[in-house]
Amino acid sequence: MYLVLDIGGSSVKYAFIEDNWTTLSKDAFPTPKDGLDSLIKEIDKIVKRYPAQLTGIAISSPGAVNSKTGIIEGASAISYIHGPNIKQILSLRYNLPVEIENDANCAALAEIWQGAAKNVNDCCFVIIGTGIGGAIVRERKIHKGKNLHGGEFGFAISREINGRLLTFSDMASTRGLIEHVARRKSVPKDSLNGVDVFIMADDGDKEVIEEIQDYYYRLAVGLYNIQCIEDPEIIVLGGAISCRAGLLPELEKALDKIISKIEYPAVRPTLSVCQFNNDANLYGALYHFRSETRLTESTTALMQSC
Repeated sequence: MYLVLDIGGSSVKYAFIEDNWTTLSKDAFPTPKDGLDSLIKEIDKIVKRYPAQLTGIAISSPGAVNSKTGIIEGASAISYIHGPNIKQILSLRYNLPVEIENDANCAALAEIWQGAAKNVNDCCFVIIGTGIGGAIVRERKIHKGKNLHGGEFGFAISREINGRLLTFSDMASTRGLIEHVARRKSVPKDSLNGVDVFIMADDGDKEVIEEIQDYYYRLAVGLYNIQCIEDPEIIVLGGAISCRAGLLPELEKALDKIISKIEYPAVRPTLSVCQFNNDANLYGALYHFRSETRLTESTTALMQSC
């Protein structure tokens, strides 16, 4: 049995999954705001449920994850995870093997394995949440890049307003949508979440509907740019918003507007959503764990035979 954790900007999802990929249970808790110690205390509570049965911990995390060293480089919405060797800390604490990988890479691994990209060689993943993560897959392998920033689409600069550079994450994450709606409605951004925004639209709030349409357009612009840069066979969308039935039709409408304004032959992105939906990070993290432990076992056996 494995404990699988998906650390996000607003919540940490977790699941207990058996070796045959059967999920025994899953739940979530709010991401602690006050530091790594608080996060570890929450993990302590979860580990105590099956202290004897656990054989490993698999983690999906934001940031430029160095899965070999266990250190999360780069930046994310959770500042305290950057710097400490979380892989080593948890392994020593629970006396269990621990593996960690970038959240978007985890989603990509799950979808390459048995999901939307099962039969695709080259693709890109865009994971939409508090920020925007991404992954690049070339010949069915994750392309991490020299600085572990391959696929970090969220850091790409989208525009400049009053001297402030706004990234793709600022403009097209669910956080960005919430901030735009909060300004439009003159309410504190902390008083809203993504679910609230879409409920307001479903209830007929015209201002919110306009903001959501603008949001789809901003997201479509970023996806078109990714198509121009990487030219993948398919761009797969993940994150909670990917579960919305209207997401792809709205993005296709936005792409229609964009491509109609382009004066040269344009390659239209082919879009899909993660088949594992919001659980893609969990299954991908476990897929990574099992791949790494199998590799370690094979290397150890080879060394012993020599």
